[in-house]
Amino acid sequence: MPLAIGDKLGPYEIVSLLGKGGMGEVYRAHDSRLNRDVAVKVAGAQFSERFAREARSIAALNHTNICHLYDVGPDYLVMEFVEGQELRGPLGFDEALPLIQQLIDGIEAAHERNIVHRDLKPANIKVTPEGTLKILDFGLAKVTEPPPSTSTSPEDSPTFTMGATVAGTILGTAGYMAPEQAKGVAADRRSDIWAFGVVVYELLTGKRLFAGDSAIEILGSVLSKDVDLSAAPPRARSLLRWCLEKDRKRRLASITDARRVLTGEPADEPVNRPAAPARTPRIAWALAGLALASALAVSAIHFREKPPEAPAVRTTILPPENTDSDYTNGLGLPALSPDGKRLVFGARTSDGKNPLWVRPLDGLTAQPLAGTDGATFPFWSPDSRYIAFFVDGKLKKIDASGGPAITLADAPLGRGGSWSSAGVIVFTPANSQGLVKVSSAGGPVTPLPGTKGRLPWFLPDGEHYLFQNADAGGGNPVVLRLGSLEGAADRLVLEASSNAVYAQGNLLYLRDGTLMAKPFDAKRLVAAGEETPVAEDVRSVLNTRTAGVFTVSATGLLLYGDRAGQQGRTLTWFDRSGKAGKTLGPPMNILSFRFSPDRKSLAAAVGDHGSNNIWIYDLARGVPTRLTTETVGLRTQVWSPDGKTIAFTSKRKGHNDLYLRASNGSGSDDLVFADGTEKIPTSWSPDGKFLLFYPLDSFGIFALPMEADGTAAKQTPVLAIPKGASGHFSPDGKLIAYVSSESGRVEIFLTQFPPPPSGQGGKRQVSVAGGTGPRWREDGKEIFYLGLTRMLMAVDVSIGIGTVTIGQPHPLFGPIGTSGYDVSADGQSFLVAVEPETKSAGTLTLVQNWTSALRK
Repeated sequence: MPLAIGDKLGPYEIVSLLGKGGMGEVYRAHDSRLNRDVAVKVAGAQFSERFAREARSIAALNHTNICHLYDVGPDYLVMEFVEGQELRGPLGFDEALPLIQQLIDGIEAAHERNIVHRDLKPANIKVTPEGTLKILDFGLAKVTEPPPSTSTSPEDSPTFTMGATVAGTILGTAGYMAPEQAKGVAADRRSDIWAFGVVVYELLTGKRLFAGDSAIEILGSVLSKDVDLSAAPPRARSLLRWCLEKDRKRRLASITDARRVLTGEPADEPVNRPAAPARTPRIAWALAGLALASALAVSAIHFREKPPEAPAVRTTILPPENTDSDYTNGLGLPALSPDGKRLVFGARTSDGKNPLWVRPLDGLTAQPLAGTDGATFPFWSPDSRYIAFFVDGKLKKIDASGGPAITLADAPLGRGGSWSSAGVIVFTPANSQGLVKVSSAGGPVTPLPGTKGRLPWFLPDGEHYLFQNADAGGGNPVVLRLGSLEGAADRLVLEASSNAVYAQGNLLYLRDGTLMAKPFDAKRLVAAGEETPVAEDVRSVLNTRTAGVFTVSATGLLLYGDRAGQQGRTLTWFDRSGKAGKTLGPPMNILSFRFSPDRKSLAAAVGDHGSNNIWIYDLARGVPTRLTTETVGLRTQVWSPDGKTIAFTSKRKGHNDLYLRASNGSGSDDLVFADGTEKIPTSWSPDGKFLLFYPLDSFGIFALPMEADGTAAKQTPVLAIPKGASGHFSPDGKLIAYVSSESGRVEIFLTQFPPPPSGQGGKRQVSVAGGTGPRWREDGKEIFYLGLTRMLMAVDVSIGIGTVTIGQPHPLFGPIGTSGYDVSADGQSFLVAVEPETKSAGTLTLVQNWTSALRK
């Protein structure tokens, strides 16, 4: 009996019926444990033990181009839910090439694990909106039996399955079966290669290669019809001829060879091709054998003299004495010079300064670089002479041996850069601005088209670069993409858990804390082959945990930091002098937090394995309770003036929309504003009439009108401050303290609300030398903010009739971590999310000859 919406299969709740699959009904369902949607395929009878065993072996496949099998129930399979379209043509060769290469990658990954698909066809291949190709049902055709087909088209015939994998059966879909399958011979890897050829032909031409009025007629064509490839592009015909040899002994022996043929490289001869008739007399063969044996005996001495490949050697590098190298706060991520001779990294001294340090790898000590205090995301010039970095809202460079720092461009909140051999720097000025390029000598900045990203890394050609999507983390997957200085459309490379770098023919990136290496062809610009673990428990930073603490040189060195100290942050009280007091609740991965108006509760965004949710803390008891079940944004949780409602963002519809939820957990979420843009709520006016938010993709503070009962007034938000972000109402609601980079550096400003008419009143600058994260004291007489070195600053404010007097900023204590802070009503105490203290937090491991482990 078909399942209904709301029914459950184990922990999976049915959401909708997707249609009929190769084994029964296919449903979309929700996994509440991992907060994700899945595809559930339900069979008509219970699975055998053999089926379950084989399905679990298939579940071990973990590849970007293969739909993941998550779980096996008594009569159902749980798989990755893939949104997208079936693979369809016709496409031009150049347009189809990236899809063909991804198809090869997926088949290759499965074949390397001795898993054969057996039923490869367009209906089992999807292309996601991001351009990622996904192969569905890998290896399952051999153990599933479909219900009778209701299709009237023999070309769309279902999978034939009679007798599982025993020879003498038919298994596959008529138009895509290899000849041996049509004869009832057991399928192998070469059968997949035949189907691959048929699929590629159809993709390029939009035509069926084998057609007929019945499945039997189609099978007859497969067995007897000469393959006509004249409709295919000339550049693809060689590949198709090799794939569509009717005798599988003459077919390509490996899908890896398809890649070589596709690019014009010579392919290996099929290993089972019949040998030519022997014409050499036996005596000649015997003499040749003796000669060969003698030659091997003599040459063995020579081969033994060849030194073995150098093994990987690991060395621990400790931070300089009396410093803290916890990269989570400083973002002075380590970077090896391309020539492998020096290392740059950030480390905080006992007096609170956080400069960059340079250490020669043939020496024992590191030296700080003057003029780099507070620098983040350092990266090297290709000749290993200069170091570029971000500080004070600028991109700068400095000679690695010392000297003045030279400003190259504005960068309000830099998020990584890379320096090409052609003297071009690609960098991210701020997440909201996307990637840009500038000459390494400075000059005009040019935006790069395409996906907004961060943490770029140039490939050896100096033209193409890898980068990570700007919205990675916080419930959004990390997508590694390939961009070009020429402005060609960027494309997907793979999904991971961090940014990626390239070295020694491999991409290096994190997957759930494990540093992985995946072969990458730097000429064809494609990832190919199986990923291999290089190191476990590798550290990553940023609130979203997507910037990996690892770096490589062009000479075969690898350096990474361990994950010690990432157990969670502890909410800790501090007085104005920076003296620590009581803690609140257990350590958790706290991303941001805000006090309720009465200071009796606290709402915090807490990350848990890529899923962020809001937790409510009772300040008196220190006990946190989870409020939301849908992944929320990183910088959310804004309280209504009466404390009964919390505004937050969620990507449940694909972009950060504004939602409301009762702070006591009752009721359901109320969607209050959605316009397709990414946005962050920051403050609710004391009279409850306006909710401030700003979009992530551009500057500008908007005020959303609200009803008195805490619901949206369903009106269009008004633009309150054109060039601002992170606005916060004053306690009387008449002023807004906000962040803006319009002066060339991120600063705190103050303006009236509602905004005065043009030419009247105007903004006042509050901070000096940069600032972010403004907060008000409850009486409105003081504003707090974080300086660009994350020192907590205080500024006296006096508000008279028509006048505002702003005092001189003075430091309190710091630095404050990236999770921010909040202030007590009287401004005498501050709550800060403190990273755990651990002696090994700054430990770095240097590996020589790291690629030797990949070949074992």
